[in-house]
Amino acid sequence: MKLQRLIDRMIDQAQESDPDGAYVLMLGRRPATEKDWPSGKKIYRWCPVAQSKLVPNYLVVLAPSPDNLRAADLFEYHGRVLSGAVTRHTVRRQSPVRAVPNPRDAAI
Repeated sequence: MKLQRLIDRMIDQAQESDPDGAYVLMLGRRPATEKDWPSGKKIYRWCPVAQSKLVPNYLVVLAPSPDNLRAADLFEYHGRVLSGAVTRHTVRRQSPVRAVPNPRDAAI
């Protein structure tokens, strides 16, 4: 699969679930296809681009940036370069907010 098309799908999915979220695109040093694609890119669409030898060449990761203050569940997207499959992983679950009982209400 074309690397850029895979990345576009991942960004579109992230925007659907979190339109105001901030994400970082992480690639391996030499993606399995289109090895020169990351060359010279600092930002693609609205995502900063980072390369790391810890990311395998067959994977692209769209991870939430530390300043993503989403109040709901926070997701990370993994794209497989060769097959085009995209999986979503939960990074942080937001626990439901419980109403704290007011002691004054009990006295009524």
